[in-house]
Amino acid sequence: MNRGEPDPSLPPHRASALESLVPSLRLMVGLVIAALIIAGLYFGRTILVPLALAFLLSFVLAPPVDRLKRLRVPDVAAVLAVVLATLLVLGAGATLVANEARALSAELPSYQSTIRGKLRNLRKQMRAPGMFDGAKRTLDIVQREVDAATPATPAAVQKVQVLPPPVSPAQQAMAALGSVSGPLADAALVLVFVIFILLDRVDLRDRLLRLWGRDLHRATDAMDEAGGRITRYLTMQLLVNVTYGIPLAAGLWFIGVPGALLWGALAAVMRFVPYVGPLISSAFPVALAFAVDPGWSLVLWTIGLIAVLELISNNVVEPWLYGASTGLSAMSLIVSATFWTALWGPVGLVMSTPLTVCLLVVGRYLPQLAFLDVLLGSQPALDEPTRVYQRLLAGDADEAIELSAQQIDAAQGGVSEFYAGTGLSVLRMAVGDHARAATPHHRLRVVEGMDELLDELAEQYPPPPDVAAARPGVACIGGKWEVDQLAARMLAHALQLQGCPAQAHARGAQHEAGPAPDGAQ
Repeated sequence: MNRGEPDPSLPPHRASALESLVPSLRLMVGLVIAALIIAGLYFGRTILVPLALAFLLSFVLAPPVDRLKRLRVPDVAAVLAVVLATLLVLGAGATLVANEARALSAELPSYQSTIRGKLRNLRKQMRAPGMFDGAKRTLDIVQREVDAATPATPAAVQKVQVLPPPVSPAQQAMAALGSVSGPLADAALVLVFVIFILLDRVDLRDRLLRLWGRDLHRATDAMDEAGGRITRYLTMQLLVNVTYGIPLAAGLWFIGVPGALLWGALAAVMRFVPYVGPLISSAFPVALAFAVDPGWSLVLWTIGLIAVLELISNNVVEPWLYGASTGLSAMSLIVSATFWTALWGPVGLVMSTPLTVCLLVVGRYLPQLAFLDVLLGSQPALDEPTRVYQRLLAGDADEAIELSAQQIDAAQGGVSEFYAGTGLSVLRMAVGDHARAATPHHRLRVVEGMDELLDELAEQYPPPPDVAAARPGVACIGGKWEVDQLAARMLAHALQLQGCPAQAHARGAQHEAGPAPDGAQ
């Protein structure tokens, strides 16, 4: 007995009942496995988060390590050199940012008078007579009437506040050390993981290939694509952040916002956090501009600078550098960011895109998880003819017309190519589904929708005036039923657009109109 086939010894009714239960059992097993995986990701985040960060950093550091190895540098020396250089760069940047922050914090007390003056002016403007004064007075009167009608409440019991004992400097130092020890331990663990991953990359790759299964070709393609996509994404993200942070720092320095280098570095780092990172980084220079300038010009200049840089980065730099580097749809990026943030917190938000890219590649090369490619990928889930046919089945002829117009604009051959490709494919699907799956309502929707579609295309793309006025030389007649008539209409329109006078006739119309003209077919 083959796997998946019912036991021949069972009665037919019991065998059919078991067959009907198989899809439900598979769905239940899949949901249980998914729940266990999600629970493991959540409860094992203490180890999995540093490990995932280490893998992502290894994708970025692997190319320079390979270049050193090609220069005949030993493996251990190449890895240590790249890691130490990275630490030196990060340390130098952190030192510059810390010095800038220290200098800025020393100047902040001098801005208190400016902040008080602006807040005082805003308070006066809010209290000035305005359009809502009448409504406010009405609400005050209603509130006083309600308070007068409400019985007096007994006096509240006096609250007792227990103050904690004073903390000694040693206890404060230990508390600060305890709050910092966790991130330092995680950073040290990530560093150790990165070093060992870079040293044993070949062995790890071989083990992953072995775990994938016997299909070595598919596993190799999957690993190459995942590595290439993640490396390209992280590299492009770094370039995008640098090309945003440097102009921001220069612009803030030019217009006179203090701590320009600090805010440029903060913007470059925070842009690694999707969606909320740019908003958080832009709030600090705007708030400082508000505190520094007694007027509002510096605030407006700062907001304008950030808005211009965001427009350039989002609409010019990112599309140019990213291209199709991730292959993820916009919706999948938002959902994945929410999912990984719920599991791993802010670190999950930073790693959401690379982790989702890995899931996309796994779904593309593993047949059992092909649904991930459909859910996460940026490629259209349906081809162009199927999209038009589905909208006709749904009775939405307007959207089918819109999709057809987009395809005609994108096609080289215009309407004729659309008819030869999409139009005939839609009719073939309608014929194939006529007796197998389509209901009478579906058939009627397709025929009426195609009629509207062809009418709209004939109006939007009319034939040349001389062809329309000429006597038809070709008669296009549908052979059996309505679908054939639709094909005849498409053929007649395509011939007219190519300069050949043609006309579509319904069945039997040629007998009523008399004999066809000479040369008509």
